[in-house]
Amino acid sequence: MKWKKNMQPVDWSCMSDILIEDEMGDIRPMSEPYFKAVPLAEGVWQVLSDGDYSYVVEGDEELVVIDGGMGAGNIREFCQSLCPSKPLYRMLLTHSHFDHTPNGYLFDVVYMHEKTYPNRNKPMAEFAQRADQITFPDDYPVVFLKEGDVIDLGCRKLEVLNIEEHCQGSLQFLDRTSRILFCGDELNGNFFDSRISVEHSFRNVARWKALRGSYDRLCAGNGVHDAVYVDRYYDTLKYILEGHADEGVQHYKPYCDRVATISEKDGKKVYARRSPHFEGLAQVLIDAGYAEDVALNDGRACFCLLRKLTPDGIFDRELRRNDCRVCYYLNRIWDTPEPLASTI
Repeated sequence: MKWKKNMQPVDWSCMSDILIEDEMGDIRPMSEPYFKAVPLAEGVWQVLSDGDYSYVVEGDEELVVIDGGMGAGNIREFCQSLCPSKPLYRMLLTHSHFDHTPNGYLFDVVYMHEKTYPNRNKPMAEFAQRADQITFPDDYPVVFLKEGDVIDLGCRKLEVLNIEEHCQGSLQFLDRTSRILFCGDELNGNFFDSRISVEHSFRNVARWKALRGSYDRLCAGNGVHDAVYVDRYYDTLKYILEGHADEGVQHYKPYCDRVATISEKDGKKVYARRSPHFEGLAQVLIDAGYAEDVALNDGRACFCLLRKLTPDGIFDRELRRNDCRVCYYLNRIWDTPEPLASTI
């Protein structure tokens, strides 16, 4: 399928047998468009569709969207309706994961890091299973961003940071006007996941902490959080590096996104809206020897448990301290001369 300007949404009918439940109990087919906006600050909205949250930012003459989720329908059209007097044609991508990316074709141009480009439309979960039934154009116009770039919207500027922890090519956008750091999945208020080394993670968090005087909130893929978590992660990672790595527990109940209140309706599977669909990986984890960990999570897989499947990440631990939790590997405390596995 070739991209063209002003494309209409692709056909989602193959997803009609999957149901999605929002936090209010509204259940509807995955193929049915759903959008909800919440104002966060003057000229800033959070938008829920499916996949991770999107954020709309208003400038003097235009709107921009940060991430596009993976929900049905036309998210560009909905976001445009929040401020009809100003055009919306650009989307900014924080990283390459599919719960942020597939709706890029609805925009005139998508801004991203060059490392994001190769995997920008790599499907996940049901989309991977039905790749022969639903595909999304990925040949839309692209502009590459790098550390230090600025998206100048007149009344506000979005400063571009390239700090990679969760995913290669991850970007964050600092809005000093609204005192918000739009951080994708790199930072949130639920857990910090150190996948390269604790030393590497500490340096990353130190960079975000150096800018703490400029933002009070984290607008992340999974929601809005108080930026105090950056300080807590900094202190906890520092504590681990100071010789306390053994204090993390090996088997732990991980942070898990909201799950649907029912698992099935009318013979159709029901998932929670926005949350990743990792249920199919529970048996994979059990087969790999992590039955105890899956049991602690009520028999479910989740993002935090997927780190256990990293081949060279062993001796997995979680440390709860300073009102936060940090996941890390005992064999990845300090940087090594040889590069470790890429972040996912």
